[in-house]
Amino acid sequence: MLIDNKISKLLYGPYNFIGLVFALVTINAFANQNWIMGTFFLFVTWFLFTGQSGIDIDTEKNLFRRYNKYFGLFKTGKWESTNRFLGLTLVPMKTVYRMYSRSNRINTSAQKEFHIYFVGKNKRPAIAIKRCKTYDEAQNKMDELAIWLHLPVFSV
Repeated sequence: MLIDNKISKLLYGPYNFIGLVFALVTINAFANQNWIMGTFFLFVTWFLFTGQSGIDIDTEKNLFRRYNKYFGLFKTGKWESTNRFLGLTLVPMKTVYRMYSRSNRINTSAQKEFHIYFVGKNKRPAIAIKRCKTYDEAQNKMDELAIWLHLPVFSV
Protein backbone atom coordinates (compact mmCIF):
# COMPACT_ATOMS: atom_id res chain seq x y z
CA MET A 1 0.00 0.00 0.00
CA LEU A 2 1.36 3.41 -0.94
CA ILE A 3 0.73 6.23 1.56
CA ASP A 4 1.18 9.84 0.44
CA ASN A 5 1.55 12.29 3.35
CA LYS A 6 1.82 15.97 2.55
CA ILE A 7 4.10 17.69 5.06
CA SER A 8 4.08 21.35 4.01
CA LYS A 9 3.17 23.69 1.21
CA LEU A 10 5.61 26.04 -0.44
CA LEU A 11 3.62 29.04 0.81
CA TYR A 12 2.14 28.72 4.29
CA GLY A 13 0.81 31.03 6.95
CA PRO A 14 1.39 34.73 6.28
CA TYR A 15 3.50 33.91 3.20
CA ASN A 16 0.28 33.21 1.28
CA PHE A 17 0.23 36.97 0.78
CA ILE A 18 3.17 36.63 -1.65
CA GLY A 19 1.16 34.22 -3.79
CA LEU A 20 -1.84 36.54 -3.67
CA VAL A 21 0.31 39.44 -4.93
CA PHE A 22 1.56 37.32 -7.84
CA ALA A 23 -2.03 36.30 -8.63
CA LEU A 24 -3.13 39.95 -8.70
CA VAL A 25 -0.18 40.88 -10.93
CA THR A 26 -1.16 38.02 -13.27
CA ILE A 27 -4.77 39.21 -13.48
CA ASN A 28 -3.61 42.78 -14.06
CA ALA A 29 -1.21 41.71 -16.84
CA PHE A 30 -3.93 39.77 -18.67
CA ALA A 31 -6.43 42.62 -18.17
CA ASN A 32 -3.97 45.01 -19.82
CA GLN A 33 -3.41 42.50 -22.66
CA ASN A 34 0.24 41.97 -21.76
CA TRP A 35 0.19 38.28 -22.68
CA ILE A 36 3.89 37.56 -22.24
CA MET A 37 4.12 38.98 -18.70
CA GLY A 38 0.73 37.49 -17.83
CA THR A 39 1.83 34.03 -18.92
CA PHE A 40 5.11 34.35 -17.01
CA PHE A 41 3.37 35.42 -13.80
CA LEU A 42 0.72 32.73 -14.31
CA PHE A 43 3.45 30.06 -14.21
CA VAL A 44 5.07 31.70 -11.16
CA THR A 45 1.70 31.81 -9.36
CA TRP A 46 0.95 28.21 -10.33
CA PHE A 47 4.36 27.13 -9.01
CA LEU A 48 3.92 29.01 -5.71
CA PHE A 49 0.40 27.75 -4.98
CA THR A 50 0.92 24.11 -5.99
CA GLY A 51 4.46 23.47 -4.70
CA GLN A 52 4.61 21.19 -1.68
CA SER A 53 6.78 18.70 0.12
CA GLY A 54 5.81 15.37 1.56
CA ILE A 55 6.69 11.74 2.01
CA ASP A 56 5.55 8.59 0.20
CA ILE A 57 5.60 5.37 2.22
CA ASP A 58 5.40 1.95 0.57
CA THR A 59 4.22 -0.36 3.36
CA GLU A 60 4.69 -3.58 1.38
CA LYS A 61 8.36 -2.99 0.53
CA ASN A 62 9.19 -0.96 3.69
CA LEU A 63 10.43 2.00 1.65
CA PHE A 64 9.88 5.74 1.94
CA ARG A 65 10.61 8.71 -0.30
CA ARG A 66 10.85 12.34 0.76
CA TYR A 67 9.71 14.42 -2.17
CA ASN A 68 9.17 17.93 -3.43
CA LYS A 69 6.24 18.33 -5.77
CA TYR A 70 6.49 21.04 -8.43
CA PHE A 71 3.44 22.52 -10.21
CA GLY A 72 1.36 19.87 -8.44
CA LEU A 73 2.56 17.32 -11.01
CA PHE A 74 6.21 16.29 -10.70
CA LYS A 75 7.62 14.51 -7.64
CA THR A 76 11.34 14.39 -6.99
CA GLY A 77 13.09 12.20 -4.44
CA LYS A 78 14.67 8.78 -4.05
CA TRP A 79 13.39 5.70 -2.26
CA GLU A 80 15.09 4.66 0.99
CA SER A 81 14.57 1.75 3.38
CA THR A 82 12.68 2.14 6.67
CA ASN A 83 14.90 -0.53 8.27
CA ARG A 84 17.44 2.07 9.39
CA PHE A 85 14.93 3.51 11.88
CA LEU A 86 14.15 2.17 15.34
CA GLY A 87 10.47 3.12 15.38
CA LEU A 88 7.93 5.94 15.37
CA THR A 89 7.25 8.77 17.79
CA LEU A 90 4.73 11.58 18.23
CA VAL A 91 6.02 15.11 18.82
CA PRO A 92 3.76 18.08 19.66
CA MET A 93 4.75 21.27 17.82
CA LYS A 94 3.69 24.84 18.30
CA THR A 95 4.10 27.10 15.28
CA VAL A 96 4.12 30.80 16.07
CA TYR A 97 3.87 33.53 13.44
CA ARG A 98 4.84 36.97 14.65
CA MET A 99 4.56 40.08 12.54
CA TYR A 100 5.43 43.64 13.47
CA SER A 101 3.46 46.58 12.18
CA ARG A 102 4.96 49.92 11.24
CA SER A 103 3.96 51.27 14.65
CA ASN A 104 5.87 48.42 16.37
CA ARG A 105 2.77 46.54 17.45
CA ILE A 106 3.12 42.79 17.52
CA ASN A 107 0.55 40.53 15.88
CA THR A 108 1.06 36.92 16.97
CA SER A 109 -0.80 33.80 15.94
CA ALA A 110 -0.01 30.34 17.28
CA GLN A 111 -1.01 26.96 15.94
CA LYS A 112 -0.53 23.62 17.68
CA GLU A 113 0.17 20.55 15.57
CA PHE A 114 1.32 17.01 16.16
CA HIS A 115 4.03 15.50 13.96
CA ILE A 116 4.79 11.80 13.57
CA TYR A 117 8.50 11.10 13.13
CA PHE A 118 10.74 8.17 12.35
CA VAL A 119 13.11 7.59 15.30
CA GLY A 120 16.77 7.41 14.24
CA LYS A 121 19.58 5.27 15.64
CA ASN A 122 20.45 8.05 18.11
CA LYS A 123 16.92 7.66 19.58
CA ARG A 124 15.85 11.12 18.42
CA PRO A 125 13.14 12.15 15.94
CA ALA A 126 14.72 11.98 12.48
CA ILE A 127 12.23 12.48 9.63
CA ALA A 128 8.70 13.89 9.81
CA ILE A 129 6.25 11.56 8.11
CA LYS A 130 2.83 13.02 9.03
CA ARG A 131 1.27 16.24 10.33
CA CYS A 132 -1.99 16.14 12.28
CA LYS A 133 -4.13 18.84 13.87
CA THR A 134 -5.32 16.89 16.93
CA TYR A 135 -3.62 14.53 19.34
CA ASP A 136 -6.19 11.75 18.86
CA GLU A 137 -5.86 11.84 15.07
CA ALA A 138 -2.06 11.75 15.34
CA GLN A 139 -2.15 8.85 17.81
CA ASN A 140 -4.46 6.83 15.54
CA LYS A 141 -2.34 7.49 12.43
CA MET A 142 0.85 6.60 14.29
CA ASP A 143 -0.67 3.31 15.48
CA GLU A 144 -1.75 2.48 11.90
CA LEU A 145 1.71 3.27 10.53
CA ALA A 146 3.37 1.21 13.27
CA ILE A 147 1.25 -1.80 12.33
CA TRP A 148 1.84 -1.39 8.58
CA LEU A 149 5.59 -0.83 8.87
CA HIS A 150 6.15 -3.30 11.74
CA LEU A 151 7.89 -0.61 13.84
CA PRO A 152 7.54 -0.01 17.59
CA VAL A 153 6.20 3.25 19.03
CA PHE A 154 8.48 5.38 21.24
CA SER A 155 7.51 8.20 23.57
CA VAL A 156 9.65 11.32 23.65
